[in-house]
Amino acid sequence: MKSTELIELRQNKDYLKQVYQRCKANCFAFMAKCFGSQSLSDEQMFTIYNDAILALHENAQKPEFELTCAIQTYLNSVCNNMAKSKFRKEKRLFKTTDLDIENLDYDHSIEDTLEELEDDNPYMTAVSKALHVMKEKGGNCAEMLAMFFYQKASIEDLATHFSYTNASNAKNQKARCQKRLKDMAHQFINI
Repeated sequence: MKSTELIELRQNKDYLKQVYQRCKANCFAFMAKCFGSQSLSDEQMFTIYNDAILALHENAQKPEFELTCAIQTYLNSVCNNMAKSKFRKEKRLFKTTDLDIENLDYDHSIEDTLEELEDDNPYMTAVSKALHVMKEKGGNCAEMLAMFFYQKASIEDLATHFSYTNASNAKNQKARCQKRLKDMAHQFINI
């Protein structure tokens, strides 16, 4: 069954402008409600909303596309998915800069780590500093590595805890986190 709004989108070029104006405030309110604690900026909401409108326009041109809900509901859903994707990427991916390392207030202690290693071991100190930076930056890497190495969580446990679709995705993310930790630790060895 074809939606009358979808038919209008396909036949009337000006209808997309009407949809844009009509649905914008509700989409912004929806995103603010859903992601208020993570606070999307107005610029981010505009970008997400514009991308959602483009997705609607592109999909409307496909003959196999069927709109099974109101356009407002569709746009809210697309905005929600795009915002979640944005947060997942920001949470997992971050870049450590030289300024982060220079401004690091490090107290030379690690909680619940391998105590049998010498405190003055430069490699252990470098890993400790790198873990500290990871924790400060946020994201899941520090928690994921702690769960895996210290709490002996399985890959399946990580997948469940961090809401990955399968264990393979969790394993890939853990490997990226390990590489990030190793790369960051190498920066501290040379300091």
